Formats: sequence, structure tokens, C-alpha cells
Amino acid sequence: MTVIADNKKRVTLPTKPGERFDLQSFGGDRFVLTRLAPVERTERVRLVKKHGCTVAVGGRKITQEETRKLLDEFP
Repeated sequence: MTVIADNKKRVTLPTKPGERFDLQSFGGDRFVLTRLAPVERTERVRLVKKHGCTVAVGGRKITQEETRKLLDEFP
């Protein structure tokens, strides 16, 4: 495939929005793009006020054991 740079030195590739690539440069005139695996999205958490305290609310519940393990790892 041959691509041509526009006047702003941009090259358009047939990809989907948000795709990630690793760019390797070999000398000044040779480049290799390698498509990277998509990033696993973690669940979104929002902060809300409950009983005068700010708490994080997400879509799944965590157990007391998970909480204890995470607190033990906390510096």
C-alpha cells in the first residue's frame, strides 16, 4: 500500500478511531507501524456524597476480603 503525506506532513491510514500503534524508526527514511492490542477498559467509578462522606460508587460490589487485600497492599 502506498500512502501520501499532505501539506501538513500527515499520513492517513485505513484504521478505526482510537486504534493504537507502535512506531519503530529505522534510520531517517524507514518506519514500521505495528498495531497494538486494544486496552481493556476498567469500569467507571463515580464519587458521590453519602451521609456526609464522599464514597466511590461503581457497577459491582466488592467483598470485605477484596477490600482487606487492597488495603494490605497500600503503602
